[in-house]
Amino acid sequence: MLQHYHLSQVDSTNAYLQRKQSEADIRNWVVSADEQTAGKGMGSNGWESEAGQNLTFSVALDVGFLPAERQFLLSEAVPLGILDVLDTLLPAEKLFVKWPNDLYFGNHKLGGILINSTIKANKMDVSIIGIGLNVNQTQFKEWPTRPISMKMVTGKTYDLPLLLDPIIERIIIKVQQLEADRFAIGQEYTKRLLRYHAWADYEVDGKKTRLFMTGIDRFGRLQLIDEQHVLHTFDIKEIKYEF
Repeated sequence: MLQHYHLSQVDSTNAYLQRKQSEADIRNWVVSADEQTAGKGMGSNGWESEAGQNLTFSVALDVGFLPAERQFLLSEAVPLGILDVLDTLLPAEKLFVKWPNDLYFGNHKLGGILINSTIKANKMDVSIIGIGLNVNQTQFKEWPTRPISMKMVTGKTYDLPLLLDPIIERIIIKVQQLEADRFAIGQEYTKRLLRYHAWADYEVDGKKTRLFMTGIDRFGRLQLIDEQHVLHTFDIKEIKYEF
């Protein structure tokens, strides 16, 4: 049974749940907010979100069935759950996952995911999954990710609570599916990757490099081949997309 807490303002919903984790069992807690004052993307990346216009929330799930070394599986399942809903509202052929777990519409960032997990022995324990989804905001700063919102795509204004519930439901379903059929999730994730089975330009070691994406390995590292057909494997922060 989910426990949902909605806040008018918070530094970040992930940080809020991390603080609460020392006080209570946060499994199946959902925390959403009208405004995050210190929302973050992966690493040091900021997240721009106009108050009351977008979905900013976190959900804490028990993922103790996953081996610790396979935590990347969450970065596969979570975006797929969100896409299950977005596919019904936006042109599905333009919706992608930009490795490792950003949500993209064409070459524009639609949403981001930040996962903070705890581990016990060799198993996962609780994962706090933070999501920012651009919904009704129509003006953004000139970020390198070229942000876009659902409203900018369709011209429609969306009811945020009505959008949030099915997204959470689908995320939970996809994460639970990892226990029974990780292979199917992996296949679906690979097919939704931005630039999958396509040549494109990337920045590697400060140099523009043309590469062909073949997929990911079992640890979630991105795999691409160069024009000499040599396979390269990249971890997070080792490769940048050129647009």
